[in-house]
Amino acid sequence: MKIYLKLFTLGLLLLSPKVFAQNASLSLSGANHDINLPVEITANNLSINQSSNSAIFEGTAYVGQGSLRLSADKIVVRYNQDTGKVTSVEATGKVVFTNGEDIAEAESAIYKIDSGLLSMSGNVLLVQGKSTISGNYLDMDILKNIANLSGNVKTTLAPN
Repeated sequence: MKIYLKLFTLGLLLLSPKVFAQNASLSLSGANHDINLPVEITANNLSINQSSNSAIFEGTAYVGQGSLRLSADKIVVRYNQDTGKVTSVEATGKVVFTNGEDIAEAESAIYKIDSGLLSMSGNVLLVQGKSTISGNYLDMDILKNIANLSGNVKTTLAPN
């Protein structure tokens, strides 16, 4: 039994640098992402609620900021009433978040623009090249390139 444990441990040690390197590359962050870029939004329908400082975009809704793109069935944008600056974006229904060729899909997402924090939940799927990671929840700092995926996490790491 000890020999199998030693062989298993040795195998993990030999494989772990490659696995961790590939895992670390699955991200949606851009080294040069600027949270001060304008936020562009399109949709089929718009309703504004001045009392809650929010706007609801429905029907083929898209949000863009620099190279970041978010699409969903419904997007609620919260903004600062005094400055008009968008503070957060909440998306529900067929959520797709992209940065270049990197893609994340989920049932819902919240992107807090000032802090660069992205939270996705419900059947989260990250795709970068041929590699994928899935789980229930994703918390990512877009600016610092730090991510945590939790809940029934499954990974497929494929060579490029």
